[in-house]
Amino acid sequence: MRTVIVTRVATIALGPEILPGTREYEWVRYVVEAVVGRTGRPSSWNRRLYEDRTGVLAAAVPNGPMSVSRAEILNPVMRAYDAPATLSHDGRRRARLGVAVIVHETDHHQAELGDDSAPDAIQELSPEDEALSEGLAEVKATSLTGLIMQDIQMDQAIPGSIGAFSGSLYPGFQAGVDGVLTGLHRITGLPRDDVLSAIEQTPRLQRYNTMADLVIATRLAGLMPPAHMAQVRKSLSRPLRQELAGLHKYESPYRDPLALDGLGREFSARAIRNLERTLGTLEQQYRQPADGLETAHLRQFLDNGSQSDRGAGAAAGGGAAASGTAAAAPPAWRVDRFRSGGGAAR
Repeated sequence: MRTVIVTRVATIALGPEILPGTREYEWVRYVVEAVVGRTGRPSSWNRRLYEDRTGVLAAAVPNGPMSVSRAEILNPVMRAYDAPATLSHDGRRRARLGVAVIVHETDHHQAELGDDSAPDAIQELSPEDEALSEGLAEVKATSLTGLIMQDIQMDQAIPGSIGAFSGSLYPGFQAGVDGVLTGLHRITGLPRDDVLSAIEQTPRLQRYNTMADLVIATRLAGLMPPAHMAQVRKSLSRPLRQELAGLHKYESPYRDPLALDGLGREFSARAIRNLERTLGTLEQQYRQPADGLETAHLRQFLDNGSQSDRGAGAAAGGGAAASGTAAAAPPAWRVDRFRSGGGAAR
């Protein structure tokens, strides 16, 4: 019997439930627990796992279940455990892909959605929301997948799998977000990991405002009147929202990944250039004497940006978050835990 869950994120068709105690379930659980242990961020996964019937590799329902394709993810991973000595390069690649997909979906379960009625919240499932959310999940998957495979000793159980290249699920979004993170690191002078941590700990619909807040705190602190905060935040977040949203019409599993990666780099570079141009104007205006002429110019600059936002129907994100430190890795598990006949973890 097929169960269809209609959420604000997607319509997800759930197939048969994958029950605790089966090796497929326990493998997914161990990957999720390893990600939580590595990042120190809790997951909203409700511990229910289903076969996916939506036609995607996997899907995370906010504060709910996870669905995973048995044919594309679970079966190849289990086969890799069963025949590590004769595994082909493609088999090793698909074993690593399986881990990367669960890491990606766990990142979604770790992200709080936020209040869509809060001031300056972006619209859920808008192009800027999807580009940033999926791009961040891929950035995390790229950095964590090898470590997670070591944590659960999958690299030992399936020799060569940790070094197999599995590609990116969203190469354009990933390159775009990666470029924005690097650009914000350069502009703010903050460590890139701190920039990433501040963003990912912010509710999803408010993350663009956090990017702007990092710039304000490091470049405009003491210069900007508090009354200007909302408008300056919009002005600084606008190029990031517009350029990442612009990638949405290009991202597709049917396009050349290298071309998408190039587009992501191009769009993020333009976003950072435009942000720096806006920042330079603000710094110049705030450092000059606050006579009537300069104040009028600044007000016109900010007002024009606000009108541009309304005309485009875009809204910036909001909220700030403190950076965090990754928790220690969880203890490793038995190498043969998920091999056929080896017994399921309990």
